[in-house]
Amino acid sequence: MALPSKFEIPSKGNGMGTFSVTMGIGSRDLQSFRDVEALVDTGATFSAAPRELLEELGYQPTRREEFELGDGRVAEFDMAEVPVRINGTVVTSLCVFRDTGVAILGAITLEALLLAPDPVNRRLVPVRALMMAQHGKKYLAAMEKVEPLRLYEPKEAVSLVKEVSFTKFDETVELHMRTGLDTRHADQQLRGTIVLPHGLGKSQRVLVFAEGEGARLAEQAGADIVGADDLIKKVEGGFLEFEVALATKEMMGKVGRLGRVLGPRGLMPNPRTNTVVEAEDLPRAIRDSKQGRVEFRTDRTNIVHVPLGKVSFSEEALMENLSSLIGAIVREKPSGAKGQYVRSMTLTTTMGPAVRLDIPATLSLSGATTV
Repeated sequence: MALPSKFEIPSKGNGMGTFSVTMGIGSRDLQSFRDVEALVDTGATFSAAPRELLEELGYQPTRREEFELGDGRVAEFDMAEVPVRINGTVVTSLCVFRDTGVAILGAITLEALLLAPDPVNRRLVPVRALMMAQHGKKYLAAMEKVEPLRLYEPKEAVSLVKEVSFTKFDETVELHMRTGLDTRHADQQLRGTIVLPHGLGKSQRVLVFAEGEGARLAEQAGADIVGADDLIKKVEGGFLEFEVALATKEMMGKVGRLGRVLGPRGLMPNPRTNTVVEAEDLPRAIRDSKQGRVEFRTDRTNIVHVPLGKVSFSEEALMENLSSLIGAIVREKPSGAKGQYVRSMTLTTTMGPAVRLDIPATLSLSGATTV
């Protein structure tokens, strides 16, 4: 079936504060774009397109997810990521394939496109001041070296994040992973620890809650701060000059009341992260903490943020750290995980632009191909 060059989708673009603009849907190779009408409303764009158009451009659903509808019913829809272009800027949008033959393109925040709605003249206008406030010349120059829609092989991504680092200090290299988990459910919580082969490139201050023989062992093992009741009171008063907190099992009855202070900062000792141990295991726990043990867990938005090392590390060292981390995340996949476990992975530095990772190639570092 021949498709017209431009699709007009009925919308409620005549309401107060809303209007329509033209948005292009890109082919997989980004060599061509087909126009659809997008509705602008309260700072976001929404649009719909015939499913045949997306299929003609080479798109097929990549996964299927459940959605709760407005009437409370739960329905399953096919999903895919599709590049769209507005006013010359290309971003990736999540697309829902409907059985009715219509595909719904997800909301796209105009801030990401440096655009703002002008409801009086019914058009989008560039926000130059926002552009200058967000990024400087060095960042914009670094961004030009990164293809925003490309999925990079791990080795190439590691090389690129080192290349685009532009600050005078030794930036931290970070992995950010979006999961398909729903952390509202207890059996979909992801949390674990790992000692990176090459550490994090910085010395971590270790605090230990222990008394008696445990305190003596902790001091001998090189713990920076050791104490019991007096140290608990000090932390309650706001003392937080440490990166890792360990505790013996005997001390947890008293340390438990520090949950409100240490919990939000990710410092609360927990058996699941191997930070609550027997007294005789303190030397090993302290050594691991100082050598580069990191904790990974999902935040409230189901995303994992983990440091991998420093820009000054060799590519080989960063690759080995990345491989070990991916292996640990795959092994710790929650029992209640449904659908696609890993949805996207990105490498970045403290101040640098993001480099998107190819998921199958990155997972293969751990021996896994899909999760």
